[in-house]
Amino acid sequence: MYLRGSKWDLRKKRSRSRPWRILLLLILIVGVVYVWQIYIPTVPPLFIPTLTPTRSPASFVLEAESLFQAGKLSQAEESFLQAIAVNPRETTYYIELARIRVFAGNYADAETAARDALVIDPNSALAHAVLAWSVDFQAGQEQDPARKSELLATAMEEIEQAVKINPSSALVHAYYAEILIDNNITDYVRALEEAQRALELDPNLLEAHRALGYVWELTGNRQQALEAYQAAMLINPNLPRLHIDIGNMQRALGNSEGARDSYLNAVALAPTSTEPLSLLVQLYAGIGEFGRASQYAKNAVDLDPTDARLRGNLGRMYYHNNALEEAIVQLELAIRGGPTEDGVWVEGFPLNPADDRVIEFYYTYGLALAKMGRCEEAVPIFEALLRGVPENEVAIYNAQEGLILCGQLERTPTPEIEETPTP
Repeated sequence: MYLRGSKWDLRKKRSRSRPWRILLLLILIVGVVYVWQIYIPTVPPLFIPTLTPTRSPASFVLEAESLFQAGKLSQAEESFLQAIAVNPRETTYYIELARIRVFAGNYADAETAARDALVIDPNSALAHAVLAWSVDFQAGQEQDPARKSELLATAMEEIEQAVKINPSSALVHAYYAEILIDNNITDYVRALEEAQRALELDPNLLEAHRALGYVWELTGNRQQALEAYQAAMLINPNLPRLHIDIGNMQRALGNSEGARDSYLNAVALAPTSTEPLSLLVQLYAGIGEFGRASQYAKNAVDLDPTDARLRGNLGRMYYHNNALEEAIVQLELAIRGGPTEDGVWVEGFPLNPADDRVIEFYYTYGLALAKMGRCEEAVPIFEALLRGVPENEVAIYNAQEGLILCGQLERTPTPEIEETPTP
């Protein structure tokens, strides 16, 4: 029994169902789970730099090979350096870097790359071979006979080691051919055999054709050398080294226009190199065009104002073009050294009996001074030549002519030949 209308009714009232609240709650739960499990892990932490994807070394290598084929050697070198930065333990990268540096004329840097390869793999035939090749090129530039012999011996030791490790490598045989003939010109038969062996192993190897051309060149077979260099250029027409080699052979064969075009091609491909410019100087000086020779010599000096040899060459050209004051300035820098007008320091050359070009700088400098009436400066130069290079007939002749010009020596009268009366 219970009381009606009482607020103390003890029967529990049933609440009405609200499904939208349940749905909203489920949505909130799903949202929290998504944010916590999926979104938050993908957000980079604050104040930490975003990582960029790393290029594979293979992509740098492909890029370097394409640049090398296009003759862009400095860019190709940079691409191989980037490949090395990604994978510094890959021997092949250092070998290819050394090879490119040789073609670019950076022989000491090529040696460094080759030695780095040998640190990683002491038994790499190609590393020994490209090391030998780079050292051989350095020997070709060396003026000191003792140092030159030392470098050639090192090159021979390294290439023989390469042959021992891998006697089937075409590249090894190509380098061996060049080093053999540089060490001993009388060993040309074996050098020729090595170059031909390289071609047999790989007829499409650029260095094999170049090696054959080099052996022909040093043995005086200029036409065969030209053809071999041209065959190498068909494989890669954009290497300055090959244009220089071809230009040298064209010049030796008397084709001055062909030589000029080849050297200018090398200048276009290697605009920061002084070598093709110096060859243009020799070319134009050889045909008596000293004005044009002077311009190319000046271009070379502008590229490397600290090089005393380039200064001396410019002075020689000025002298032959009768620009004596300008000749004296350049030749004095080449011989005595000192600062230039632009504040660049030049280290002068001492008189070296083994360096005919430096000897020429000395007597040309003396003659220029003498012709300008500066005999008090010229006479010591001539006397130094008489004492220092008594075996050099050209230098002695010019020194004596200079002393005669300065009144320090009398010309020996030429004996008159008595005519025999005709019977």
